[in-house]
Amino acid sequence: MSEYICTVRSNYFHVKDPTSFRSFMGRVYGSVDRIFLWQEQDAEGQPIFGFGSYGAIAGLKKAEADDDDLLDESAYDEFIRGLQEHVAENDAVILMETGHEKLCYVTGAATILTSGGQEYLSLAEMAAKRASEMLENPGWSTQCDY
Repeated sequence: MSEYICTVRSNYFHVKDPTSFRSFMGRVYGSVDRIFLWQEQDAEGQPIFGFGSYGAIAGLKKAEADDDDLLDESAYDEFIRGLQEHVAENDAVILMETGHEKLCYVTGAATILTSGGQEYLSLAEMAAKRASEMLENPGWSTQCDY
């Protein structure tokens, strides 16, 4: 049986409250490895944050949770909602993920979060759309996984 192997990384972004954000990120857990959190300063000396993990981000741990509670199906959605609450009004989090399951498929995706919305981008979908435009054939499609 194959195993999905991925890496996740964000851009650097501003948050509303750095202390609260660090506490929030302390509750985020990965599917394989821990979540790495980085802090830098922007050109004006304000803190900016980035994070990543070897493996997927599994979700947000409840404050009182033990290891048996980590498989909650809503944990990833709670992570996304929580991250959206922390991002500064005039900034965006770009959460990039690349992964594969042997040669069955290779993924590349980005989830873009602002305080007011979110959007998901798939590399395979964007490439197929662009190929159909280059071919001047809006009905063209292809299969990228096996």
